[in-house]
Amino acid sequence: MAAFHHSVLAAPRGDRRLALYNPHTDEGFNDIYWCDGSYVDESLKRIDWLMRDFHRDAVAPIDPELIELLQRIGYRLDTSKPFCLLSGYRTAATNRLLRCEGLSVAVHSEHLKGKAADISVDGVSLAHLRRAAISLRAGGVGSYPRDHFLHVDVGPVRVWSGEPALHHRRSPA
Repeated sequence: MAAFHHSVLAAPRGDRRLALYNPHTDEGFNDIYWCDGSYVDESLKRIDWLMRDFHRDAVAPIDPELIELLQRIGYRLDTSKPFCLLSGYRTAATNRLLRCEGLSVAVHSEHLKGKAADISVDGVSLAHLRRAAISLRAGGVGSYPRDHFLHVDVGPVRVWSGEPALHHRRSPA
């Protein structure tokens, strides 16, 4: 039997669709981003725009691995509801601003590289969303129960909780 990369086996065959909603800009994306064996350029541009740093209207390419991760999480959750996108790409200036405002943002955040998203899904508990993301072992997963969102990224595999009492990073068991 031929060996396949785990992401090829985990994602459904054929077209791949992603549904995103950005409450900060009241914009959405619910469309096919992969068709006939390749990415749909127009869809990627729309995703880049939706996931922009809305504080500065700064757009950067979103890593396709992040798009695939979101799609795989949605597939794992078996939901057609959109991901509520609280933060996608972030400029260094916005990152500094958020740190000055006392928010828990990493100095070298994966958001700066278009490799991270802070998400939630209406009707899906944060615990269920977290388990789905961790099960894929595709990058970082940070839960922020007080603020009702999950951070996912395609950096090194790691898991943490953003609650003040548990603000250290732990490796998954």
